[in-house]
Amino acid sequence: MLPEGFSFVEPGKFDMEKALICCWKGFDHEKEGPWNGDVDCGHHLYTSPHATPAYPVAIKNEAGDYVCWAGMWWTPENNLAYMEPLCTVPEYRHKGLAAAALSEMYRRMKPLGATHMTGGGSPFYSSIGYEPMITWTYWQKNNLVWVNVWVIMRLEFEEEKF
Repeated sequence: MLPEGFSFVEPGKFDMEKALICCWKGFDHEKEGPWNGDVDCGHHLYTSPHATPAYPVAIKNEAGDYVCWAGMWWTPENNLAYMEPLCTVPEYRHKGLAAAALSEMYRRMKPLGATHMTGGGSPFYSSIGYEPMITWTYWQKNNLVWVNVWVIMRLEFEEEKF
């Protein structure tokens, strides 16, 4: 359930620019400056192989701005809901929006056959009922080390908790 003044964007009716602005702000990139307005990067992302642009969850405020975004790459052949990215615009954090977005994602993906979902290594996920199953790290060479921890989580919890 969403707090008063917020609503889910209708599935498949997303505004790419609003989603990109939400992600820019939600990942604290405003510290680097304002968003550059490049909408093409989003269109390339969501038209790439395995993209499932009908499945993300967006939450908007009363002004219609997206304030929380949970992307989804559904891979039915292995029952995996690949959730990426999940972010909330800073001034809207700690209102339960990300948990509500994940609960909505659960309600949408479970009937399709999803049994597992990927997510980051943040304690946030376990705090709302997800259980880590598999964790892995990626490394890159060439004078840079990039580490990305992902956790595959079970989609087995009581919806009523949220």
